[in-house]
Amino acid sequence: MSDQDEELQLAALQRQLDDAFATTRPRSGFEDELWTRMQAKRPAGTRLRDAWLGLVQGIRAVPAVPTAAVAAVLVVVIGAGVLTMSGIGRMRGASTTSAPAGTQFSRGAEDSAIGKGAFGKLPAPALNPGSPTRWSDGTAPAPSSAMTAPGLDYTGPVTLTWAGKFELTIPSAPVFRYREPSTNTADQFATSLGAILQSRPSGYLGSYETRDFNIRVRGTVQSPGREPIYTLLAIAAVPPVVSAGGPPDVATVFLAEHSLFPSWPYTTVELAQGDQMKVMFLRQFAVPGYGNAYAINSAGERAGLDVDLKGNTPLGAVGPLPLELESAPYSIISSAEAVRSALASSPAPAGSASVPAVTLTDAELVYALVVAGNHSFYEPAVLFSGKFTLNGNTYIKRVLVPAVDPSQRSS
Repeated sequence: MSDQDEELQLAALQRQLDDAFATTRPRSGFEDELWTRMQAKRPAGTRLRDAWLGLVQGIRAVPAVPTAAVAAVLVVVIGAGVLTMSGIGRMRGASTTSAPAGTQFSRGAEDSAIGKGAFGKLPAPALNPGSPTRWSDGTAPAPSSAMTAPGLDYTGPVTLTWAGKFELTIPSAPVFRYREPSTNTADQFATSLGAILQSRPSGYLGSYETRDFNIRVRGTVQSPGREPIYTLLAIAAVPPVVSAGGPPDVATVFLAEHSLFPSWPYTTVELAQGDQMKVMFLRQFAVPGYGNAYAINSAGERAGLDVDLKGNTPLGAVGPLPLELESAPYSIISSAEAVRSALASSPAPAGSASVPAVTLTDAELVYALVVAGNHSFYEPAVLFSGKFTLNGNTYIKRVLVPAVDPSQRSS
């Protein structure tokens, strides 16, 4: 067979591959500046198509390779791709929303696991109002009507009524668990960013440096409960990020360039602080049948990852340390049970006439951190809130009700 015939056959094969995978091409307007981030999120089919075409182009560059050999190689690649896309051979525990490693649930087994609680009985989440402060260390007020109004958290006794609307119809929700990170975990994370260990300061797993940034990694804080985090601060002049968009786009490009873009769902909030801007990526957890539920900190405020900017120049970032999460389904209470628990949570002292009356108007399913030794949990809870005025000051009353069924709680 002549070289010309081989070229024609390879060209025909490439056209067939292009037609077969046309629907998996990147969307129109794909930005080069986000390539690093989007590459990690591209569908398996798209990545497989690119690998095939790259292989074809490489073989075409070597005329001595016969067509039969080309066909044999492509059969092997296609077979491997089919196995990958079908899930055969996929590593267990790779998904952040999977069951614990080694655990696979059929429908009947899943119902049994929900009833028993795969992680055992769980400690209940609780609020620790006033700490951390509203604008510090990766925290933010929730952008719902009751929680964005200027005001202070009120922790005293009140009489509560409910005037909102809240529907919680799902019978179960996932509980997420992570193992407490070690110094090796911190070192591996820092190495992935190109950082070199400098020291291990008290209270931290490690302090690291790149050419431009200092990175500190801290484990779980017991009280007030705080998840493992990294803190990245500029130690040299950092060039501005080139982006046609606003602060969220600048922050997105910066995180993608440094392999720090979150793998979890999020929404963004912008906060102006003088001549600086804080872009907050508010973390969410996917709940089957419900949607996404926000993560909250110990004060009941939505939390996630922060990027500080001055114009288009990044100053630093604070966010949750990327950790592998196990998940297990747990039975949860109904919306009516949640309302009853909220109203009973703050009984007014007998004979007291000065206790303020608060009407709770908002409620949502959230995820709260519960610190529990070597393993800690993100647990579902229902966060109620309402605002009121007392002595000329506006206050916010928050009530957190554990969503896991009481039979599966240790407290």
